[in-house]
Amino acid sequence: MEKIKNSPKQKISTFVRKLYTNFCRLRGNDIGKHSYVARSAHTDGANPKGVHIGDYSRVSVRATILAHDYFRGKGKVDTYIGHHVVIGGQAWINPGVKIGNHVVVGACSVVTKDIPDHCLVAGNPAKIIKEGIVLNDYYQIIDFGHKVTLNK
Repeated sequence: MEKIKNSPKQKISTFVRKLYTNFCRLRGNDIGKHSYVARSAHTDGANPKGVHIGDYSRVSVRATILAHDYFRGKGKVDTYIGHHVVIGGQAWINPGVKIGNHVVVGACSVVTKDIPDHCLVAGNPAKIIKEGIVLNDYYQIIDFGHKVTLNK
């Protein structure tokens, strides 16, 4: 496979993304290798050590990951995001949630409960739309799985 040349704008964007991801690591977030956090994304500032992101995962623009829950009296909790996960723009990941491996979270979704492996979720609250999803190391879906019938 031939490598595609990046434009100067793409190179600057990649540099800024890597810089911000390293800043998140310095703040205390546990971020795996080849994972990226968008500059406009928000990881928990009250409990930065409670955010765990696996390898080859991506957090898109204005997504929010929380790891504290003082309103329900739980205090600091851990939020886990697995390997090969893509979190869409403006998605919310509530505190204490565990997201499995090979998961795609749709844009503007609100994840309120644990998500199993190999799923595509969307909505408010997020529901499983497809199962059997597989992502490659470049955040692309290589197996689209099968549609899940939603019970109404």
